Amino acid sequence: MRIRSYTPPRSHPPQEANPATPPLPYPDGWFCVGFSTEWPPGTVHTRPFMGEDLVIYRTRSGKLRASRPYCPHLGAHLGAGGKVDGEQLVCPFHKFSFDTEGKCVQTPFGPPPKASLTFVKLTEAYGIVWAWHHHNDDTPTWELPELGLTDGHPPLFKGTDMAGHPQEICENFFDYGHLQPLHGVEFLGEASPPREDGQIYHLASTINRRLPLVGGRQHSISAAVIGLGGIFVVMDLSQYGIHSANWVLATPIAPWRVRVYLAVSSHVTWGRNSPAPVRARVSNAAARAVSAGMLQGLAQDVRRDYPIWHQKTYLKHPKLSRADGLIGTYRKWARQFYPPGDQKAPSGSGG
Repeated sequence: MRIRSYTPPRSHPPQEANPATPPLPYPDGWFCVGFSTEWPPGTVHTRPFMGEDLVIYRTRSGKLRASRPYCPHLGAHLGAGGKVDGEQLVCPFHKFSFDTEGKCVQTPFGPPPKASLTFVKLTEAYGIVWAWHHHNDDTPTWELPELGLTDGHPPLFKGTDMAGHPQEICENFFDYGHLQPLHGVEFLGEASPPREDGQIYHLASTINRRLPLVGGRQHSISAAVIGLGGIFVVMDLSQYGIHSANWVLATPIAPWRVRVYLAVSSHVTWGRNSPAPVRARVSNAAARAVSAGMLQGLAQDVRRDYPIWHQKTYLKHPKLSRADGLIGTYRKWARQFYPPGDQKAPSGSGG
């Protein structure tokens, strides 16, 4: 995957990407490090995550693993030339091999030493690869939810690096007041009461916006905020035979620096009257074409937020107005993803 870096206009002073004292710490939870289609069997990729590299690889049988980057033998970076050999990851330096539990099981020089890789917990869901982070390196305390996605093509996606933090990006969805001035979207109200469900926050709203090809339309969207890892938005355009799952995923890659992934997967009901042998091919090709258009539209929309996210600072006690939506409520809910007693964590209060 090609990752772009956001560059602000020349008229804006550059934001410090890695401040010495970032306003918010790394949050706990599940965060996107890529997409399942990027790791066919035998593939090794390096991804930045919480201030270090993760070396993520898939064995020949399909097992996906994420290791901290340095070989315990003499410190070689496993992502700089490391290879998969069957079910083992092989270090590029001395060809020491490690099994799927991280144990060194083979060397070219005789019996292996007592050495092991340190793995980071991964899970695959919705065509997305998620890595777990906890401030005490604890094992996962919650699992990703069942979202009821229909079978369809793997997500189409793109990514951008910029200054910022996942909490700021997820907060956007609770900030009703910015929709009209920044996105030209009329917020018509909540379609149902917002609902907290542990680490998942559910929202449904009605908006009026202009859509490609069909013009201005009033429609409902439902969303699930999954920890601070990102937002899942369902667009049900059944009158056009389209059901679209849209993702905005925010992953900390360094202090006050984030990688924002956008992804779309669609299902269409077109071609239902086609002959059975061609129906699946027609439907899948149409769904991918719709997703490509939806992804382009999502990127154009979210791109308006990029200069805001990249340049803004975090205010622990913002001066909220009644038009600001659920920002205070969201911050209180977000408090669970930080270490207890952390003075930088959100308080949920406005000034």
